[in-house]
Amino acid sequence: MAERGGGFLMSGMVDVEFISTPIADILPVTLVEESFLPSHLRGGIRRGEHPTGELYFPRLTNNGEFSPLLRLSTDDSENLNLWRQFPELQGIYVTGRIKSGATVLLEHPLLQYQNQALPIIASQRYGSGRSISINTASTWRWQMMQPSADLSHETIWRQILRWLSTSAPERITIEFDQEFYNVGDEVNIIARVLNDQYEPDNDAALWVQTTNPLDQATDIPMEWDIEQDGVYRASFNAEDEGVYSLLVDVASAAGDASADGSEKRAAFVVTPSLREYTNAEKDVGLLARIAEVSGGSYFNLAEVGSLADIVEFTPNAYSREVQIDLWDRPWLLGLLILIMSIDWIARRMRGLS
Repeated sequence: MAERGGGFLMSGMVDVEFISTPIADILPVTLVEESFLPSHLRGGIRRGEHPTGELYFPRLTNNGEFSPLLRLSTDDSENLNLWRQFPELQGIYVTGRIKSGATVLLEHPLLQYQNQALPIIASQRYGSGRSISINTASTWRWQMMQPSADLSHETIWRQILRWLSTSAPERITIEFDQEFYNVGDEVNIIARVLNDQYEPDNDAALWVQTTNPLDQATDIPMEWDIEQDGVYRASFNAEDEGVYSLLVDVASAAGDASADGSEKRAAFVVTPSLREYTNAEKDVGLLARIAEVSGGSYFNLAEVGSLADIVEFTPNAYSREVQIDLWDRPWLLGLLILIMSIDWIARRMRGLS
């Protein structure tokens, strides 16, 4: 149960015969030999004057008041009011102290063992599973001594059974190292594999088939992680934008894997790369290295004035040097005559010549 999950319910008599058995390990309460109990708690449930057989109104603990197992209304005050209207229970099977990690939801209002109120309903998680102990056989009074239209008894039992009815863990689970991926990212796939005994399987052969958004399939072997039992890893680069689908296929070395438990599917989305928008500030070191590798130089804005003096003409196969004699150009002669004429006219108009 600790490995495979599931639920365990002990209701009614909690017998000392269960001491030193697997059931005692699963229960959320400890079991105590009757000889170790105080005298007023010995003898089991008896009607009449015996304390463990008397009528009593059970008391909700703080955890029980807000637990979904015992909730009768979403409103806190109404929930407490409904519990106060419940008929009395009769009798309680005496157990020891609550186990570490367990939760008491309902307790006896008077009786205690080692300064701890006797639990009536207690729950705990046991590995991958869950367990509940109901240490009375009189919850039927909540049904038979209430109006026929009252469904409180059914509601409580339905919630308890639903909480216990957790499915066993899957034999193959797939995890990714990131929640989202961009184009060009490396996708790391982690598969956890359990054998038919729901123990980590280190002898399986795993392949993962990746199908990209273009519907192209690729098979990749998964390697066992020597540092973790039952863990296998594989990786690949996501080159296309869109939805990738995965199919992990497991072949157990024992050859006893069921057909429906030997495959696991998953999917993830790859979005356009956002690397150019990440850390977009100027990286002087990177720019200087690029300039050095490419045979150039890096300039700060304050040095841009010296750029023209440093740039040199470098002849190559695609360049040609051409010399033009500007003094032998008619348009230049005409421009000089025009400028001199404008100057002479301006002087004449001002009486300077």
